[in-house]
Amino acid sequence: MIITISHQKGGVGKSTLAYNIALELARKNNVEVIDLDVQQTVTAYNQIREEMGQTPLPVHIFTTAEELENYFESMDDETIVIVDSGGFDSSLNRFAILVSDFIITPVSSEFTEILGLQKYESILRELSEQSGVSIVTNVVLNKTNPNQKKFDEVNAFINSSKHFSLMDSMMRRRVDFANSVAYGFSVRELDKKSESTKELKEFVKEIKRKVGINDKKKD
Repeated sequence: MIITISHQKGGVGKSTLAYNIALELARKNNVEVIDLDVQQTVTAYNQIREEMGQTPLPVHIFTTAEELENYFESMDDETIVIVDSGGFDSSLNRFAILVSDFIITPVSSEFTEILGLQKYESILRELSEQSGVSIVTNVVLNKTNPNQKKFDEVNAFINSSKHFSLMDSMMRRRVDFANSVAYGFSVRELDKKSESTKELKEFVKEIKRKVGINDKKKD
């Protein structure tokens, strides 16, 4: 199972989201992470995690599509791979999109986000034409204002595209995310009763339901 967190726009919270998804899924499944971001943020979080005495995630770094393809060909059916793609357009990131079983695109609720989505939509359109398969990414509103209730403009644009599917879950902007990764933790590991943890659990539950993940291990 390959789940890719993808957007050609940087600063939308892909790496922090990918890290939290990976740690949450790893509670009951075999999970590995591929870090395609040039900043290697997930790798840095994971190094901090190990330094803090926690069990690190298996994180891999690849620089070519051939390396990535060889890895995917060798992976077993029981492993869930979380791909943190870079915040830019490249052949490597495009390959990750093409081979993914499930794509997640985090976006903020700002109106200017539509500009980034328009560019990303064009990339998905090109890949769909090349592959002969209509590629759909699952868009999650991320880093939204906890007090904001309406997201009409962004939601309307997402719902107008055949390449976007709006997820039910929402991840709001909370200080827990910055505080947790400072220790290499997920928000759940930092505070299992926080609002951030509740949102993360619901988000991962939705992912499991959509892709048909059946947990392999006891919590």
